[in-house]
Amino acid sequence: MDDTLHAEALAAGRLRYCPICDAYEVTDQRVGVIGTGERGLKEAMFLRSYTADVTLIAPASPHDLDAEQRRQLTDSGIDVVDAMQLRFALGDDRIEVFTENDRLSFHSIYPALGSAIHSQLARQLGAHLEEVGCIIVDMHQRTSVSGLYAAGDVVLGLDQISHAMGEGGVAATTIRNDLAVKRSLNRP
Repeated sequence: MDDTLHAEALAAGRLRYCPICDAYEVTDQRVGVIGTGERGLKEAMFLRSYTADVTLIAPASPHDLDAEQRRQLTDSGIDVVDAMQLRFALGDDRIEVFTENDRLSFHSIYPALGSAIHSQLARQLGAHLEEVGCIIVDMHQRTSVSGLYAAGDVVLGLDQISHAMGEGGVAATTIRNDLAVKRSLNRP
């Protein structure tokens, strides 16, 4: 999707990024999810709790779904579309998704394409990581490396801006308190 269409679709509420934040706004509407695999499955299933009309569209064919995942989607009434190439256009009150064989029309679409976890520096410093690459922290955002704290999408949890901001606030408070304790221990 080109930058201009992206901005227009986002402003019109036709392209959405956070179903946790705004799926209530698409209640009982026709919704498309661009994605595949576990992430696409989870996003489609989450949105299914708001609307009965959900379609999971592969960004490249074929879908990266195993038989059990396809069964879950089918049993939940979620349509599955394999596509080789996608094009998008805005209508009056819709967003159109064109595949090589179809024209699909939705009230809104959500991309479920995932993100890359950039925890290389923490790994190099010796921090313990989850299997998926997220940095392991305690309840105060401390890592396994003294003086290293982590918050946001690099930590396993809810990938939301508000959640990351809360973790950042916890980390900042912990850093301040940890430094105050160190200062008091180093006083003569």
